[in-house]
Amino acid sequence: MRSKTTSFIQTLFREQNIGLRRFVASRLADEAEAEDIAQEAFHHLMRVKEPEKLDNPKAYLYKSAANLALNRIRKRKRQQCYENTVQADMQSQCDSGADYLEDVCASTQELEQVLAALNDLPDKVQRAFMLSRADNKTYREISQQMGVSISCVEKYLICALKHLREQLPQRGANR
Repeated sequence: MRSKTTSFIQTLFREQNIGLRRFVASRLADEAEAEDIAQEAFHHLMRVKEPEKLDNPKAYLYKSAANLALNRIRKRKRQQCYENTVQADMQSQCDSGADYLEDVCASTQELEQVLAALNDLPDKVQRAFMLSRADNKTYREISQQMGVSISCVEKYLICALKHLREQLPQRGANR
């Protein structure tokens, strides 16, 4: 009984293989993939218990191949959609990363300019400014720590701020 099935499939293969591959290739436009799908369609037919008893084995074969081709097309579309999404996400991350690096670079340059301008100040003025801005000390605390009057602290800070305004470009002017 099995030899009858094998003989039937071999005959069907000889008669239909070329036409089946052309049929699939017309849907996929890829000869190698069409050959794989045609072969897979024949394997589907071989799994049928008695393929020679099918009403229309050729139609079964072509329908199997058409379904397999459609599944490949759908799979390709899903993969392409996924790849596009991943690529868009990567591009977005690169863009935001580039923006972040640009911001960090600009901030670093601004900080370097501020430090350079602060270094130009007399030591007492620089110290009063750093205690006020970096350490969040009040005028009273600064005056006690430096051993000067509160009005002297005010003068130091006014001097520091005036110098920084003159030395540093306006932040809004660059952007």
